[in-house]
Amino acid sequence: MIKTIKQLAYLSIALMCLASCNKWLEATSSTQVSDATLFSSRSGFQDALCGVYISMGDQYEYGSAWTWYVNELSYGPYAQQFSPVFTAIQNHEWDNSRVTVLTESMWKAGYYTIANINKVLYEIDAKPDVVSDNTERNLMKGELLALRACIHFDMIRMFGLVQLSEGDFEKYTVPYVTAYDKEPTPQRTYRETLALLESDLDTAISLLESDPVRGNASESFMNNANADGFWDARDKRMNYFAAKALRARVLLFRYDLDAAAAAAQEVIDEARAAGAYKWVDADAMTKATSNDVVDWTFSSESLFSLEVSGLQSLTDQYIFNDLGAGASSLFIDKSFADLTLFNPAFISSSEDIRGPALMLKFYANHYRPYKYYNNSSYYSEYRNRVPMIKISEMYLIVAEAAAEKGDMDAVKSAIGEIVAHRGVQDVEAYFLDASYTNSALFSKVHAEYIKEFYGEGIAYYATRRIIHKGQVYMNIDLEWYGRMQSLSAYPYPTDELSYGRHQDL
Repeated sequence: MIKTIKQLAYLSIALMCLASCNKWLEATSSTQVSDATLFSSRSGFQDALCGVYISMGDQYEYGSAWTWYVNELSYGPYAQQFSPVFTAIQNHEWDNSRVTVLTESMWKAGYYTIANINKVLYEIDAKPDVVSDNTERNLMKGELLALRACIHFDMIRMFGLVQLSEGDFEKYTVPYVTAYDKEPTPQRTYRETLALLESDLDTAISLLESDPVRGNASESFMNNANADGFWDARDKRMNYFAAKALRARVLLFRYDLDAAAAAAQEVIDEARAAGAYKWVDADAMTKATSNDVVDWTFSSESLFSLEVSGLQSLTDQYIFNDLGAGASSLFIDKSFADLTLFNPAFISSSEDIRGPALMLKFYANHYRPYKYYNNSSYYSEYRNRVPMIKISEMYLIVAEAAAEKGDMDAVKSAIGEIVAHRGVQDVEAYFLDASYTNSALFSKVHAEYIKEFYGEGIAYYATRRIIHKGQVYMNIDLEWYGRMQSLSAYPYPTDELSYGRHQDL
């Protein structure tokens, strides 16, 4: 990161003509502009904000590695393929040179985006009159602060601990960078780092109070500052509800269970009241006559999703390839899906749309996940979507906190709300394999994280949190279970260690 920040400190933000941020850059930007020109106008700040989202969609960040590729392979129930890279990731060979290239690129991509965020934040504070509408300036700054917290938080969990116990707060974690300059940021303890992160989040939530996603933006703002539609489609950018959902994630990370559950429930209640999400229609999805009209990522349930240009080319390479000579693909093991995740003893295999009923397609003796189905004829509102925060995660945070207490009724209530919208006809039968032991409840919650979030990165963090708390699954692939048990943080890049960083685990 030190080397990365030194390289980035005085670079202009690249503004590529990519379809992102509601096509904003495609319509307004050229290839690259100087800082002086970029930050001299309101539209320049809009372009710079969109440039942050483009950076987040990089293949070494949320566009692939942090979501459906490296993080996913490292925990997921995927069949072994030809690829030596796949095999090394699945076996957690972090010192393998092929894997090291990936994890170091993941580190650099995160800090590159953080540097861009800090640059825009610096310019907003330095030029307060350029974006003259106070509400709009607050929204921009709130988005950026929440994004800075979000990216740092994922880096903390990928390269460090995924949940803290009492003795962990004084351990050191990844640097939390808040300044746009060439000076290296000191490494801090989890306690100090969380104080910075939570300060960013609290400020962001306060600044986003008038977010149009809440339905309470003033008429003046909507008619004037938003006359160009820049603040429409808030589910495609960081927003008020997404920032509050991130706070629930952080509280769960702190192991502050009551507060995490309360924060998650608050998001559920407030987002529902504002109409900020809509559950998918499972029955309509299964009856669709074309893949091109199915909302594969459940985008209507997203509080925040990223629009990633080039997603199709990436998924064509790793998910939807034709398995020619030497090719590999992210295939879910058929027996594991049939017997463990979607066991017909507890639910009809024709019901849950997350499994073989819809989203897992039989191919080459395995299942191919269709979550990231994309092509040029796919419905434009669904295309190129990578979910960042979905409402179902808030229900599972409530369920996970309840599992810690052995509260089966609360676990059933939270998970039941999700599966009722996944095509499950008999929700009570869905829980016949559960018991009142904490271990069994954790096993149930973990299985839900996998079914609900494969390909999104969320189940990777949940696996590292939960796998040591739950009992062995019924009919489980013991080799896969062993890999989950051995899952650990990615190592710091070599040059970070050479600068004196140390990784406390």
